[in-house]
Amino acid sequence: MSSINNALRQYLELGISRLEVGNSQPIASLSDADVDRAISLLSKFNNAVFIVEDQDENEIIVETVNKFCSDASGQALREVFRIDARQFIKTSGGQLEIRLEEIIGILENERGKTLLVITSLEEFARDERLAKLLQNIVKKSSVPMLGMTTIGGFHQLEKKPKLAGYLQFILSGKLPHINKRDKSVLIIGATSLFGNALYQLFSQEYKFVRGTGFSKASSLGFDKLDVTSEEEIKKYFSDHSNFDVIIYVAGEPDADVAEKERDRARALNVDAVSIIDRYANDCKFVYISSEYIFDGSSGPYGSDSPAHPINYYGHTKLEGEKAALKSFTNALVVRFGALYGYNGPSDKKTSVSKLIASLDRSEPLEADNVQIKHPILLEDAVSTLLKLLDYGASGIYQTNGPEGLNKQQMAEQIAAVRNELTGHIFSYPIIGIEQTSAAAKPLNTHMVNVDTPRPFNEGIRFMLQKQGIIKEKKSYAHR
Repeated sequence: MSSINNALRQYLELGISRLEVGNSQPIASLSDADVDRAISLLSKFNNAVFIVEDQDENEIIVETVNKFCSDASGQALREVFRIDARQFIKTSGGQLEIRLEEIIGILENERGKTLLVITSLEEFARDERLAKLLQNIVKKSSVPMLGMTTIGGFHQLEKKPKLAGYLQFILSGKLPHINKRDKSVLIIGATSLFGNALYQLFSQEYKFVRGTGFSKASSLGFDKLDVTSEEEIKKYFSDHSNFDVIIYVAGEPDADVAEKERDRARALNVDAVSIIDRYANDCKFVYISSEYIFDGSSGPYGSDSPAHPINYYGHTKLEGEKAALKSFTNALVVRFGALYGYNGPSDKKTSVSKLIASLDRSEPLEADNVQIKHPILLEDAVSTLLKLLDYGASGIYQTNGPEGLNKQQMAEQIAAVRNELTGHIFSYPIIGIEQTSAAAKPLNTHMVNVDTPRPFNEGIRFMLQKQGIIKEKKSYAHR
C-alpha cells in the first residue's frame, strides 16, 4: 500500500475511496470530445467539472481518469482518490473543514502523483467554510481535481462566483443524435459573424434551418428582414410560421456605434424582441447577449450577479434580455464573451481578425494593454448553445474564454501560433498602449462558464488552419 493510501486510510469511512486506474475499456457511448476537453482543462488549469444529467456519472469518471492518469500502455501514472461530498459532509460532523484540509494537505505533498475526484461537488458550496477552502485550492491549482455535478448543482455553485469563476465546467453533451433533430430553427441575424457560424453548424444538426439578414442578406442567400420594421416582421411571420426555435442574433454589436446611434441600437437590441413576440407563434426563443451588461469591476460574475452596464450598448443588451424573458415562455438568454473565428471573406472584422491582419504589416504593432477580454471561438459558442437547447435550458447562462487577456497579450499569442504553424516570425515589437474609444469599456468582465471553451491559443490555431483550408478550397474551385 502506498504512503498516500496509508495516510488517507483513516478517512475511508468518511466518503473517500481509492479508484483503480487503467483496468477498464473505453465506453463507446461517451462523448470523446467532452472527455478530451476535460483532459485538456485538467492539464492547463488543474481542474475540470462535468455537468451531467442523464449520463452515467461513473462511466464518465472512469473514462476520464483512465485517459488522464495512465500512459499509452495502461500503466498508472497517478493515484486517484474520490470524495463523495454528501457522505463526507454527513459523516464528518463538526470537523468538516479540518478533515478536508488534512486530506488536501496529504494530496498536496504528492503533487503530480494524484488526482482528486469529487462527486456532488455542489454540496461543498452550501457551506461557506468549505466553499472558501475549495476556492483557495482551485485558485492555487495545488491539487488536480475532477468534479461532478448536475445542472441544478451548477446553479448552486454559481451562487459562489469567486469559486465557480475558476472552475472549468464542461456541459456534457447528450448521447449523439443518429439523425438530425426534427425541429425547425430560424436564425434572425444569420449574416452576422456569430449568426453565420450558427447557420452553418446548426444546418448539420437540425432538419430545417432558415436565416435572415439585412444589408448582406441577398449576397449570402438569406431572407431579407428589417427587424426595426413592424410591418416587415408581421409579413415575414405570416409567410413563414411555426418555427420551433427562434434565435435572435440581430442587433448592433459595436459598443462605440451604439453610443453614437442610440435610437437605432435600442430598436435593434431591445424593441425588435417585443415586436417579434407579437407575430411569432409559440416557440423556444433564444436571445444572444453580451458580457458588457457587467461593469467589469468585481468579477467573476454569475448569471444572477448584479448588472451595472457602463455604456449604452450594455444597457440595451440588458434591456433586451429582460424583454426576451418577459415576452417568451421559457426563453433562453446566453451571454457570450468576445467572439472570434472565421466563416469566410465576408466576415465583419473583430478585434482578433484586426490583430491577425496587423501582423502582416512591416511595422511595430500597438495594442491595448488595459481592457481584459475573455475571447471565445465561434464553434465553441455554437456548441454550447446547441447543448443548452438539447437540455431544454431556460433562463440565463454564460460562457466566455477561460483566460483573461488584453489585446497586447492576444497579439503575442497569435504571433506565436502563426510562427508555429507557418514559420512566419513577426520581428517587430508588440507595444502595449491604452486605447480610447467613444464608449466606456468594462475593465474585466470575467463570467462563470456553464461550458468552458478551448483556451485562446488552441482557438487561434483552429481559426488560422480553417482560414487557410477555406482559402485553398476557393482557389481550387476557381481553376
